[in-house]
Amino acid sequence: MNYWKGLLIAVVIDAAWIMGNPTPTAPDPVRAMSMDAVEWRIEPVASERPALDQLEAMGRLEDSLMMHLQQHPEDVDAMAELAHIYAENEWHDPAIGPLARALQLDPSRRSLWSALDKAVEKSGMAKITDAELTRRAAQFVEAVEMWGHGC
Repeated sequence: MNYWKGLLIAVVIDAAWIMGNPTPTAPDPVRAMSMDAVEWRIEPVASERPALDQLEAMGRLEDSLMMHLQQHPEDVDAMAELAHIYAENEWHDPAIGPLARALQLDPSRRSLWSALDKAVEKSGMAKITDAELTRRAAQFVEAVEMWGHGC
């Protein structure tokens, strides 16, 4: 599984857990009477559903942008949008990769530099070197190429 899908799955699980430690429902009485293992289902708490729906929508948007970038690997606007989605969800470290690649393709865009500065600052890094930016851009290119190919 590639890094981004694994990260999305982890976030969904963490969000479900953090949103309120759901309680399991009672087992089916017929099954509980038998000596078989009891099946427990966790019903999502009503307040969790919008957050899960939002994460699913964000995952679909991320997936469509990555698939688009496979077909159009030099679309700077798509990379900027992907980085914006990550930053909106406070995933500042993953936002650095698409921004680094976008800046390789269009270094004159001030908005990309500004977004990169914010992502670096909010990810907890004091600064980022050119070598690190180049490495992050290469990792992003590899992630785009591998997107959708499973683990």
